[in-house]
Formats: sequence, C-alpha cells, structure tokens
Amino acid sequence: MKPVNSAKNQYLATFFLNLLAISYGSSSGWMSPSIPILQSENSPLPSGPISTEEGAWIGATLCLGGVVGNIVSGWMADRYGRKWTAYIAVIPQIVSWILVIVADNVYYLIAMRFLSGFGGGVCYMINPMFIAEIAEDRIRGLLGSTLVFSSNLGLLVMYILGASVPYHIVPYVLITVPVVFLIGFISVPDTPFHYMRQNKYQSSESSLKFYRGYSSERELVSVEFQQELLRLKDYCGDEKQVAHKNQITWKDLSTPHARKAFLIGICLMAFNQFCGCFAMLNYTATIFADSGSTLSANMSAIVTGSLQMVGSYCSTLLVERAGRKPLLILSGTGMAIGLTIFSGYSYAKALGYDVDSFRWLPLVCFSFVIFIASIGVLPLPFLVLAELVPQKTKELIFSTCMSISWLFAFISVKYVATLFGLLGIHGTMMLFAACSMSGVLFVAFMVPETKGKSFDVIAKMMS
Repeated sequence: MKPVNSAKNQYLATFFLNLLAISYGSSSGWMSPSIPILQSENSPLPSGPISTEEGAWIGATLCLGGVVGNIVSGWMADRYGRKWTAYIAVIPQIVSWILVIVADNVYYLIAMRFLSGFGGGVCYMINPMFIAEIAEDRIRGLLGSTLVFSSNLGLLVMYILGASVPYHIVPYVLITVPVVFLIGFISVPDTPFHYMRQNKYQSSESSLKFYRGYSSERELVSVEFQQELLRLKDYCGDEKQVAHKNQITWKDLSTPHARKAFLIGICLMAFNQFCGCFAMLNYTATIFADSGSTLSANMSAIVTGSLQMVGSYCSTLLVERAGRKPLLILSGTGMAIGLTIFSGYSYAKALGYDVDSFRWLPLVCFSFVIFIASIGVLPLPFLVLAELVPQKTKELIFSTCMSISWLFAFISVKYVATLFGLLGIHGTMMLFAACSMSGVLFVAFMVPETKGKSFDVIAKMMS
C-alpha cells in the first residue's frame, strides 16, 4: 500500500534546495538598489564612490562566477554526489555577504559578486538535476519549475529590502537564508540514482523509500516502488560494471540521444538569454525612465520583481497542465509581440513624432514582456534540459550547457549598453524580438514534449 503523503519528502527536499535559489536571487538583485548608493557622494565604502566602469564589472562578474560554479559542480556531482555539491554552493553565498559587511573598496564587491555567481552556477546545475532524480513523473514539472520562482522571490525580497532597509543592514538579514539551508539540508539524503551509480544498493533503496514516503524499516512496498527500484538497478550491475558504465566515452556523447539533447540544450540556453530579459532587468530604471514613468528606481525594480514572481508562479501552476512546449511557445511569442510594440514606440519617438499620449506604452510593454517571459522562457529551459539529457552523460552535458548559458548571460549583460548605443533602444528591442521568434520556431519543430513522461520514454523519443 502506498502512503497517502508519499510526496511530502520530495517537497521538503525541494524547499531546502530552493533556499539556495532564494539566496542566489537576493545576491543577484543586490546590484539594483546598491549601485546608486555606492556611486553617490555618501558611498559606504571607505575608498569613496565607485565609477561607472567599476559598477559594470560588479554586474558582469556574477556571470563569470556562474561559469566556474557550473564547471566545478558538474565535476563534483558525479564524484561526491548531488547533496555535497549543493553544500559547495552555500559556503560562497555566506562568504559573499560577509564581504559586503567588511568591504573597504570595490574589489571586495567584485569578489562578492563572483562568489554569488559561483553559488548560482552550482544552484542552477544541481537543483534541476536533484529534483529530476527524486521527483515522481506526475509532479516532476511542478517541482522543477520552482527554481526560477525561488530566484525571483529572492530578487523581490532584495528589492524590497533595498528600498526600506539601510545598506549595511541588508547583508545581516540575507545571510540567514543560506545558514538555514546549511542546517536543514543535513536531514535530506542524496538521490537514489546517485547511490545506484555508486553501487550502493541499500542506500539507493533507503533514499527512494524516503522520497516515496516509506519508513526505512518498512518492507511492504507498492508494485510501483518495486518497478522504479528495478529501473534504477538497470543502470548498474556489479562493481566492475558500475565503474565501466561511469566512464563516459566519445561513443556515449555521439549517440543520437546525447547529440540531440546537447543541441536542444544550447539552443534553449540561447533562447533564455538572448531574448533580452536578463539583460534588460539590469537596465530597468533606464527603461522605465525612458517611458516617462514617475516611479523611483527602487519602486520600478519592485514592480518588475513582482511581475516576475507572479509569472513564475503561474508557470508552476501550468507546467503540468499545459505542458512545457506550449508554455515556451506562448511565452516566446508574447515576448516577441511586446518587444516589437516597444520597438515601434521607441522608433517613432526617435523620428520625432509626437508620442506623448502613448508614454505609458513602453512601461506596459516592458511589464508584459517580463511577466510572459517568467511563464515559460525564463524558468522552463532548465527543467526541459534536465529531463532530456541521457542519464549517463547528464553531469557533463548539463554542466556544459549551463556554462554556455552563463557565458551568454555575460555577453548579454556586458554588451547590452553597447547595443543601445549602436542600434538605439528600438533596434535593440527588435533584435531581442527576432531572437525570441527564432526560439519559438526552434521549440515548435525541434523540442519534444516531456510532460508526464518517464525517463525511459523520453530516451526512446530522443533516439
């Protein structure tokens, strides 16, 4: 007989993992309210106000840390497990807030952002992998989609704190989040799949019992549980076979499944970053000001963070009902429409037309783009990638795709200001719209639907 609350521990593990995402989101959003303070005459740094270039490097260094975090976590996840790799994310996050507290000059803050990005890189690598390996097929999409929702929650919390709490108090408040994770995650076992890969059959069975709601001593289990355990055992035999299977060869990477997953992964990461949302979020105040909005920079950020929260929450509600593919197509198409209208307004304004009666339009378009992106394009590529990648090459391919995503993020954040200068806001928005529609076409013709499908069924679809 299957216990009534069989998914309770799956939700518990997801909650603790998402504390990492909340911590990363808050450190990612720290720049928006803090940079104006650091550039002011009353800068809290003893070395004085920072320059515009130093501010740009503080922003972009986050992405470089993310690349390193992905590489390190991809290597560690296979050797030391998903659980202990998750702990690698929390230490840099704690240290990063300590650096803000003791900062004497801008180099402390650049190091802080690098460590925050490192923790985010590990988080975005481990969270989807961990959740995909512990969740039942019926709720895998729901749990997997909470990563971006939690990051957005952390972002919104940071925006609110930045607007209402003194600069030097903020790190003392936010350092508590990774500390709670550090304490709470101790009770959570590693994934059954990792234990089975390590030839630890008893630990794998105990872990699976934990995540399916059985006590470790209970011997009477459901037929579904027995079948799931047998599928896990199919991935390994005796110790020598495990060692052989864990050695990834070129043949493993050149299978149709691996090649398709890698191609889809890279394209989804490009869709996620070059649609422009992540880059535009770093220029929220500029875009709101250009629209003629009277909102302050901090209030603009709070509005944007709230829209992201609502959108990503809608994603968690719809992902198991509508499916991954329809949400990605709907989200990308909506973004393209919103960005095109925004571009048209900006172009008309650049040509000298009287657009005063439409000054509200960029604000509405930008808000709509952020909301609709948060339903699909921002959260779902990571979930889909975690579901599509072959189990044997998951760490390598997933880590590579995520590192590429961080490089794409670095390019988009570092050079979006250059695009504004070369193409104007109208040309940049039209470029983002074109990238969004390209992503929609790719998803429509190349990405399979994974809603409710087991990894065995997905593997057959990809072969």
